Formats: sequence, C-alpha cells, structure tokens
Amino acid sequence: MDNYKQRSLLLVCLLCLLPLPAVAADTALFESEVVVPDQTPVVRSTALRKALGEVLVRVTGQAAVNTTESARTMLASPEQLVQQYRYFTESGQDPPLLKLWVRFDGDAIREALQQQGVAYWGGDRPVTLVWLAVEDRDKGYIVAADDAGEVRRLLDEAARARGVPLLLPLMDLEDQTRVRFADLWGGLFSPVDGASKRYNPPAILIGRVQHMASGGWAARWQISLGGNTRSWSDSHPQLDALLQQGIDDMADMQVALLSANSSAADNEVEIYVAGISTLADYARAGNYLAALSTVRDLQPGEVTPTRVQYRLRLNGSLQDLMRTVAIGSVLEPAGDGIDGNYRLRQ
Repeated sequence: MDNYKQRSLLLVCLLCLLPLPAVAADTALFESEVVVPDQTPVVRSTALRKALGEVLVRVTGQAAVNTTESARTMLASPEQLVQQYRYFTESGQDPPLLKLWVRFDGDAIREALQQQGVAYWGGDRPVTLVWLAVEDRDKGYIVAADDAGEVRRLLDEAARARGVPLLLPLMDLEDQTRVRFADLWGGLFSPVDGASKRYNPPAILIGRVQHMASGGWAARWQISLGGNTRSWSDSHPQLDALLQQGIDDMADMQVALLSANSSAADNEVEIYVAGISTLADYARAGNYLAALSTVRDLQPGEVTPTRVQYRLRLNGSLQDLMRTVAIGSVLEPAGDGIDGNYRLRQ
C-alpha cells in the first residue's frame, strides 16, 4: 500500500471516530449591553428584560417579536436565560456611563423559539460590503474602512443592533480609481461590481445619504444578495435613526431569504462534501453545517478519502439549504450538477 492510500485510510478511520460538532449558538448574537443608573436588583431585572428583548429581535429578525407569546414568556423571567453578566463603566463619556453586559443561553432561546414555531436566524449571516456616499452640506465623501467619523460609528452601532456583519471598502488608490463619489451619487453603480470583486462579498449595499437644507436626513439604498436586488428610500430628522432604518431594511431582506421557519416541513436529506483532507477540514465543514439556521440536526454518514456524507434534518427543503449555502464562504457546488454535492472552499 503506497503512502497516499495509507494516509487516506488513516484519515477515514480518524474521521469515523471523531464526534460530530454540536449545534451551537453564535454567542455574539446573544450578548447585549444596557445603560443602567445603578446596580440594584430592581434596575438589573428591568435591564435584563430590555437586553433580552434586543437579543430576540436580533436572532429572529422580527422587530415585533417581543409581542409574541413565546417572547413574552421568556421576557417574564429573563434571569432564567442568563449565562453571564457584569457591570462596567464606559469611559469617554462625561459623566461616565454605567453599563450592564449580559450573555444569554443561546441554545435555550433557539429551542424555545423552535418549539413555538418562530423563525430563527442563526449565525449564517452574509458579510455585506457597504459603499456609502455621504453629502453633508458642501462636503461629499465615500465612507472608508478606516473612517473614524460619526457616520461610520452610527453605521457600526446599527449593524451591531441587528447582528449583521458589515465590511467597508479600503478606499485606497485601487478603490478610488474604480469608484468615484460622483458615480455613486449619480446612480452609476456599474463600477461598484468591478471594485467589489477584490472583497468577494456575499452581499453588496449601496447607500446615498444626504443632509437636507431643512436639517433632516434622506437616504437611497440598493442591496444585492443571492441574485436578488431591492431599492428603497428613507428620510428622518435624525441621522442615527436614518442609518438604523437602512440597516433594518437590509436585515429584513436577508431574514426573508435565510431565516429558518421552525414550523416548516421537517425534511431529511443527504449531502456530500468533497475536499476534506484533514481533521481541521472535517471540523470546519461540520461546524458550518451545524450552525446553519436551516439545519435542525446532522449526523455523519459514509466517510471516504474523497468526500464525507452528512445526513441532515432540515427546517424546510434542500433548496432552502442550497440558497443559504450559495451565499456563504465555506462550501461551493462540486461542479457535477448534482444538488447537494459540495466541495469545501480552500
């Protein structure tokens, strides 16, 4: 037996012995910070309800989720879902702000939502590349990755509230050569496609934000995700509310495409993943699949030197799973034209 066959056989044996990665919640989605006046139990109880309410909106993608019966039950006793909490003082404020940081039990929340048939949006969230042109009185600019201004700060806060990862362009010489402020402001978006390839983003959000002479703010947005494009406009007297609304609308579209409806049909499917040649590859593929909102449970099947079989129990159909995987960065179609055959991206 040559060395290659020996290594392949050894890998197969080791993979068969490894436990499958557990379906674990993305802990960052279940963390929140709330400003509090003091550390008394009464204030803490109120703050925990607020923090849990924010988390439920984030993991369901539904702004009105806290009015549902399942949410009200959890909000009645938020302490039962707390894993950790601590107080800290945020510097840079005058006077300094006292905050309560809390992490909730993500697995318990996910299970409760699924039992009530409430859609759950897990960690399978596409990174969105944001091209944002801002006109503030006589100043026009594109927000860059290293921008330390108010718009960037508010954009980050809005994204954090909904749990959506954002990526800003470097706006180095290459970006400046390809995309100009005048192009974005005039609605000429074709240069964005070429400039975005270096970032390889699953989703692209183009925004144009304007400070109106009246003192308010207006915005026009366009998002492209998974072959779907949507455009809309917003206006608001306050910049923070305007940016939050834009991110909320973007997240709503992503939720509609990617969230798992727990009341959907409970389907069992088999998929095959090629390109797994190390134990790290096996862990990467298993952890990714286990974290998808569309996956309720998975078990390894046949393991060969060329691919691994996974038996999945889904919220929804194989097509729902394929749509989710298509905008991710871990798996890609195997190229044989067979649904459910994938290759691990390197």
